[in-house]
Amino acid sequence: MPVELQPAPPPPVSAETAQALEQARQLARSGQASGAERTYRAVLARDRDCVQAAAALARLLTADGRAVEAAALITPFVLQEAIWPEALSARAAALKAAGRKAESLADYQLAARINPTSGVAAHNVASGLGDAGLDQEAVAEAERAFSLGLDAPETWLVYGRALQGLRRFEDAERALRYALARRPIYPDALRDLSQLLWMTTGDPGAALAPLDAALAAVSSGPLASTLAGVKVRALNHIVGEDEALAFAEHALRAAPGDLRLALETAVLSLRSAPERSLELCSQVVAHSPRDASARRALAHALLAVGDNREAARIAETLLGEDRFDQEAAAALATAWRAGGDDRYRQLWDYSRLVYAQAIDTPRGWTSLAAYLEELAAALIELHGLKAHPLDQSLRGGTQTSQNLLVSRQPAIAAFFQAIEGPIRAYRERIGQGEDLFRARNRGGHRVLGAWSVRLRPGGFHVDHLHPQGWISSACYIAVPKAVGAGADRAGWLRFGQPSIPTRPALEAEHFVRPEPGLLALFPSYMWHGTVPFGGDEPRMTIAFDLIPA
Repeated sequence: MPVELQPAPPPPVSAETAQALEQARQLARSGQASGAERTYRAVLARDRDCVQAAAALARLLTADGRAVEAAALITPFVLQEAIWPEALSARAAALKAAGRKAESLADYQLAARINPTSGVAAHNVASGLGDAGLDQEAVAEAERAFSLGLDAPETWLVYGRALQGLRRFEDAERALRYALARRPIYPDALRDLSQLLWMTTGDPGAALAPLDAALAAVSSGPLASTLAGVKVRALNHIVGEDEALAFAEHALRAAPGDLRLALETAVLSLRSAPERSLELCSQVVAHSPRDASARRALAHALLAVGDNREAARIAETLLGEDRFDQEAAAALATAWRAGGDDRYRQLWDYSRLVYAQAIDTPRGWTSLAAYLEELAAALIELHGLKAHPLDQSLRGGTQTSQNLLVSRQPAIAAFFQAIEGPIRAYRERIGQGEDLFRARNRGGHRVLGAWSVRLRPGGFHVDHLHPQGWISSACYIAVPKAVGAGADRAGWLRFGQPSIPTRPALEAEHFVRPEPGLLALFPSYMWHGTVPFGGDEPRMTIAFDLIPA
């Protein structure tokens, strides 16, 4: 029989160790992370069983982007009959940051079981359930945290996000406002509230009002810069790039040393002022030479000014550090193509790597047409919003707020049965190899996330890629008459046109014409977007990302 795990208090420590632990905490609170790490490691060198030092160090490493190292460090302390719940939570946080969300949730659930009266433990479970798209369960667990006396703004944020996933939009707004009542300057809650107001009203003024009020209350300092970054992104998706850039430049003048704001400004400057973008990116990379996001932005700025060789060098360096960096792969292919290097076709081999075929008719339906009709009706029920979410490629339409992967609606649940045959056929078609795409074509696969988009006439997807995916997709559920066989390719899926300016400019090279029931599969690192279409009918799709299992 399995051993029953029991909660355990942290073992007592000597006065010397207690003093060192407090010193490390003070260093961490004052921003001296390297000093805190050295102190925690010194404690562990003297007492390798000091779980307090291990848990604190694991959290420090996780915050520093070293989640894999953190998980390895803390794991021996949770593989015991008696577990200190804080050690288990520290590992759960590390696993979550490392993208191992299912394992993270399991740890949080175990911590809650061995500490059933802890509101914090219940909050952690609610957060993990929300990450998994299990919104109904997340709502219940957040409410349990409240019943245990927890009234933290973080819990109200988790609660609001789960309510939004359940399409309880008024309740979600109320929860987010409760979070802000408890912490008025809470960037995550402000961002979510602005997005929710935008999606439910389509009113830019209403959406931006919470951010404007918060910025008026904080005139300077790191928090003001963080809020400015949130508003920059909101402006870009709600009002447009020009307004976002003007505000970003204003915010950067007020906080010239803020690297995140500098990077935001650089990205927005790519089209109108590529030399300015290059200058800002170079400054950020000079200050933080290991920052991968800054180096990706620098590669994009180099592409915008026509230095394709240096852009390729940076992309190759990033791929040397992370072979499956999808953004670096896109930058490399773009640099090769813009520079006239035919090696780009190794990455953008459209004839072999982009493939479309009809999905299968799932069990319980007599024909694919009958299934698609029922699926479309089920999806329409989920498209109750008025505008697109922030930080997405969608323009002129709506996106479901629920992860379709966990839907209990029969037609939606059956979709994942209907795509398995085409996915297996696609994987057999591309074969195996040593390149960054086919090297992952071994073993199984799993759906990372799935969503539906309903484009209105005139709507489109800006060209983009999927940084977290391996294989991406577009499955056409309802195709309007305006999406036809015309020379303008209205409403078609296009490949190869970057979202960033290049010298020379690069046009799309490959297209897929939508048809009801057609599933297009392609590498997640390929630039892809949608040609706008007219008419008076919407176009509805389901999209998902696959990763190796």
